[in-house]
Amino acid sequence: MQPIKIKEFIDRVGIKSQEDLARRLGVGKGTVSMWAKGKRYPTHQTEAELLEMGMTVEELFGKPYPSTAGDLKPRSEMLDIMIDALAQVRRNIGDLKPQGEDK
Repeated sequence: MQPIKIKEFIDRVGIKSQEDLARRLGVGKGTVSMWAKGKRYPTHQTEAELLEMGMTVEELFGKPYPSTAGDLKPRSEMLDIMIDALAQVRRNIGDLKPQGEDK
């Protein structure tokens, strides 16, 4: 389990401490500490509350989606393969002659 970037979040949005964040969310300070250590993870409801408070996807889940152009490269390569395959199909269809047509 990846830890949530609690420190970065509370520093960025101006929350005073993990204890302050816990109070705002209605959870114990120890719970927030466990999230920061990656030993526990918030409920989906609490995740939604954190996002509403301004936590980024990167802070919550460890990386943005997609995280980098490098993460997109395999998709790009797959698209190139698919485009080449479709072009080959198109050429093959173009080579077909209607039935009964002389060769």
